[in-house]
Amino acid sequence: MLSKSAVTLVQVAREAGVSTATVSFVVNGTKPVSAAVEERVRTAIRTLGYQPSHTAQALRTGKSATLGLLIPDLTNPFFPKLAQSIEQEARRRGYAVLLSDSHDDPALQAEALTTFARRGVDALLVVPAVGTAQRLRTRLPLILIDREVGGHATVQSDKVQGGQLAAAHLMALGHREVAVLAGPGRQGEPGARVQGMLAEMRRAGAGLPASALHYSGYGVEDGRAGAHALLDAHPETTALLAANDTLALGALSAAQSRGLRVPGDLSLVGFDDIFWAALSSPPLTTVRQDTQALARLAVEQALSGHAPAPLAHIPTELIVRGSTGPAPHRRSP
Repeated sequence: MLSKSAVTLVQVAREAGVSTATVSFVVNGTKPVSAAVEERVRTAIRTLGYQPSHTAQALRTGKSATLGLLIPDLTNPFFPKLAQSIEQEARRRGYAVLLSDSHDDPALQAEALTTFARRGVDALLVVPAVGTAQRLRTRLPLILIDREVGGHATVQSDKVQGGQLAAAHLMALGHREVAVLAGPGRQGEPGARVQGMLAEMRRAGAGLPASALHYSGYGVEDGRAGAHALLDAHPETTALLAANDTLALGALSAAQSRGLRVPGDLSLVGFDDIFWAALSSPPLTTVRQDTQALARLAVEQALSGHAPAPLAHIPTELIVRGSTGPAPHRRSP
């Protein structure tokens, strides 16, 4: 058998007894042929081990069958999970994915967008860096995921709803002395998931002083340090809401180092449902983002060729595990 790289369209056509144009129709799906002819062509392709030239196809069609995916932080476990879902959905549609990490830096983000354009990707899927304040500059089809910026079409989880679910769960368990690990602020305001938490707490009549809202990064160490700060300032706290699971896992470490039982003395709720949430001790109650649904809708909109909806929300789901329980009697400071 010839090496796969040496097999040409002409040889496939000769093997199948058809024209090169017919082989091209089958390989590229550009024109229907009879079932019998298609089977002869595909049999010839398998027999000879023919592999179409991606470069030639891109030159001929003007399409690379490649998507550019830009995420802000590969060390945040939620984003690799999201990237995997996007890659699976793109592959199902016959597309490859080029991945880049902006490190939550708007300057690196702009550089990556330029690189994607030079690489000839057909569309862009971008989770914007924290601090992105302006529209992203690109002529390619663009769908934002997870974060709204500059009026671009965006696909994201209903974070307000997710925050409400998390807070409502604690309210139903009798918690009223609650503090919040809020993650990064958004132009001096809490993000959407924290806004949902605060709105639900207000609805339940649970006040939250400004000092019980701690802003930080999203890492485990941020959660550990933030939990210590909140519990020092508010020792009466019976529950912590966290803007993501890594913050919650850091808070779990802090609670255990202080001799607090989770959930006996302190309940914890995270957000995202990363892989490690189910493996902590106790397993973490959290709000699940449906990364497969996010990926499916984002890829569909990026490839549709039509103007997408300005904002599409995917529902979230509360996942109750072992880190939450009834509120204990209020502890004295």
